[in-house]
Amino acid sequence: MWPLTGKEIYQTITKTINTKNSFDDIIFEGIFTDSRKIKSKQFFIAIEGERFDGHAFLAECFSKGVQLALVNKNSKYLSNLSQKERNKCIEVDNVLEKFREFAKFMRQRFPFPVIGVAGSNGKTTTKEMLASLLSGGSFKVTKTEKSENGFLGMAVTLCQEAHHKNSPPHALVLEIGIDDIGAMTQHVSLGLPDISIITALGPEHLEHLINWETAVKEELILFQNPNTKRVWQLSDAKIFEAFQNYLKDDNLNRKKLADLKNDYIVIEKNKLKEINHDLKNNVNAIVYWDVIQTSSVESQLNFSVDSKFNNSSTTEEIIFKVPLPGIHNAANFALAFSTAFMLKRTAQQIEIGWKTFVPPPMRSRISNLKNGIVLFDDCYNSSPMSLEAALHAIDSKEWQEKAKLIVLGDMLDLGAESKYWHEKIFYSLKNLQNTYLCLYGSAMYDCYKLLKETENVLLAQNKLRLFWRTADEEPTLFLSDINVKLSDFVILVKGSRGMKLDRLVKSIEENFC
Repeated sequence: MWPLTGKEIYQTITKTINTKNSFDDIIFEGIFTDSRKIKSKQFFIAIEGERFDGHAFLAECFSKGVQLALVNKNSKYLSNLSQKERNKCIEVDNVLEKFREFAKFMRQRFPFPVIGVAGSNGKTTTKEMLASLLSGGSFKVTKTEKSENGFLGMAVTLCQEAHHKNSPPHALVLEIGIDDIGAMTQHVSLGLPDISIITALGPEHLEHLINWETAVKEELILFQNPNTKRVWQLSDAKIFEAFQNYLKDDNLNRKKLADLKNDYIVIEKNKLKEINHDLKNNVNAIVYWDVIQTSSVESQLNFSVDSKFNNSSTTEEIIFKVPLPGIHNAANFALAFSTAFMLKRTAQQIEIGWKTFVPPPMRSRISNLKNGIVLFDDCYNSSPMSLEAALHAIDSKEWQEKAKLIVLGDMLDLGAESKYWHEKIFYSLKNLQNTYLCLYGSAMYDCYKLLKETENVLLAQNKLRLFWRTADEEPTLFLSDINVKLSDFVILVKGSRGMKLDRLVKSIEENFC
């Protein structure tokens, strides 16, 4: 926890005690990794990134008053520093590794709970939902900024200046992302979540996670932490399967039932019969939810909570409106709501916090433009599960009669299974009605070829027009390809971040705002 003296920081990082440095008595209250965002009383973490090397900006940082930096002892930029500046450096073999060790030192001193949010998709939206729900009634919350959920981002989140001894937050919502085998184990060791939630278990990052089965196994490591309370999102088929397997061979195993006594189960009311009676009597609480009203842009949900071990049970219906399209966002909200309830927030406090919710950019963002155009911007990322969710959302009853322009970019990082997953979406796309379908990128070409084989039939039966372009071309060219006046259209733009489809979104907004 901040503040720390330079001596405390040095001793924590280097594991040495009897040393004297020029920065020993200086008080520090945070870290920074971006030399453009220098703050007084913070020390610099010089990260070697793909595009920039923080060491290149050391001299500039010191000239602006920075008193301490964590650096790679072999960096070529150290030779450009004066001896006085060099004395302000803590030199190590691996900056990121040492920074994460320092972040763990900070985490171990938190007097407040950490909620870990993982899953193949929906992490950032759920994290933002939960942070908002918790924030009502003077409850101070810190959270992962944007989607900084990897090895560096998690350490930065733990070291936020808001984690101060004099005014600590009441909770931290920590987003956890994985893209390789072993990453979750390292992240759990660092973040030490007191409460763990998994949004969904779909195919993700298969370039290194190899296959769906391995991806699921890696995500579920979060739930194997013996010191965490779990919120089981049983609306997700794979999480439901994992939950069943947890007790599969020994339904009467007392230890496993005992392990569940701190857990929450979140489940749709129409799946109530799928819950084993013994589980009802052994989990901390079951949160039932149901969509009572839905439109193309929002859902209205009601909740009831059944708890055996605390006094939070309520038979009264609690109703919330979720201003995002699709059943997947309703499920994300149910998970966030249940977690807030686990932290003993009242329905009134949760309602106050929910009023502050702002959807994260480029994720299920709906904009009403000129000429009756509805823009569905979901271009931050794409995976097989999130793409299916977006296609389901755009098939809303209110939009079924509207003409559609759907632009889909490659789902990146699927490794050897990329062809399989891109061809698989053919079965969803071939049923689209009155749609201009634009596929973008080399991986999407696998799907395009299948659709092209039946193009005449699709055009005659479904009024489906088909277009494709390479990722080397500007996606805005699709607007010329379709050769139609965009009036009263629903436009969906979705693809992995690397496809940069926000260029197309920007063009559409500029032309029709």
